[in-house]
Amino acid sequence: MIKNHILVIHHGALGDVVSTFPALLRLKQLFGSIAIVCQSSIGQLAQELDIVDKWFPLEAAAFATLYSGHIDPIVKNILLSNRKIVLFSRSRLLEKTLYSILKNEVYRIAPRPDLDQKIHVSQHILSNLVRFRLLEESDKDTCMTFYLSDSSDRRNPQHDPSKIIIHPGSGSRKKCWPISNFIKIALSIDASGRQPEFILGPAEYDLYDILLQSKRLNANVHKIEKLTELAGLLKTGGGFIGNDSGISHLAAFIGLPSVAVFGPSDPKTWKPMGRAVKVVRPDLECSPCFETGMVGCEEIECFNRISPEDVLAAFYGLVSREDVSIGRVIFQRSRRSFRQV
Repeated sequence: MIKNHILVIHHGALGDVVSTFPALLRLKQLFGSIAIVCQSSIGQLAQELDIVDKWFPLEAAAFATLYSGHIDPIVKNILLSNRKIVLFSRSRLLEKTLYSILKNEVYRIAPRPDLDQKIHVSQHILSNLVRFRLLEESDKDTCMTFYLSDSSDRRNPQHDPSKIIIHPGSGSRKKCWPISNFIKIALSIDASGRQPEFILGPAEYDLYDILLQSKRLNANVHKIEKLTELAGLLKTGGGFIGNDSGISHLAAFIGLPSVAVFGPSDPKTWKPMGRAVKVVRPDLECSPCFETGMVGCEEIECFNRISPEDVLAAFYGLVSREDVSIGRVIFQRSRRSFRQV
């Protein structure tokens, strides 16, 4: 049996898996090919973006046998057909099960850093791969330099610079800036001569009627079901504005100039990474509090401290120097305290 793959197993959602993409691309360069076990929609996306060569559906019943005493023969053959397994999990039991099949070729990495570690998730992943000697120390810099460079722009050559894609959702409602602010953003973008377009995933379909009924809003609203469809749309855009979400991570990775609005979550760990990204968040002592479970505001105060003008100023400053001047004419910068990361 020829073993020429690294198999990655990841149970996480979109943002968690996209955060591994820079490392996976480097591993693919070094080891020849990558396969992944993850949610089907994410696996399809990863193959579409040429991050992996093959994917397997984590939700398939056969993979549930990894947690039983009798592993499905098909799953066992998949495991044995790979040289090494990189497991993104906190489960020592699953690690032990995999060790029983591949002996010393299993490398378990926590999918995200511990709360007391002030490190970005991408750096956390790369550091652990270096610790396991799957990467060299120099690979960390090589990987991040490419990730943040203009050469990492994965958009279509004929993308529309005037199309600004807005995603008002997130995996948690507590991480969502009010929809009314995104509508104000869209109205201002439209007034500047650009074309705002909203994208809604299944979790945000309830916003569809709100957007369509908004007076003066001249924006297409896309209801997206598949991540591959979403990636195709993002590749046509000239910019992106959203919350702290997996879609913001994907937009930044694809190369769109991206602004992410952060409230109770921590951009030191979760800032989307890409060639042109800014985070806007309030300068409050009480934040970030999302991952500690200490979000206690009925109306999350950190979001109340961020105005549409703050976000637009960050966006125009990001797109180009010319846009900064346009933004200053159309919008008056907010005097509230905020920080661009």
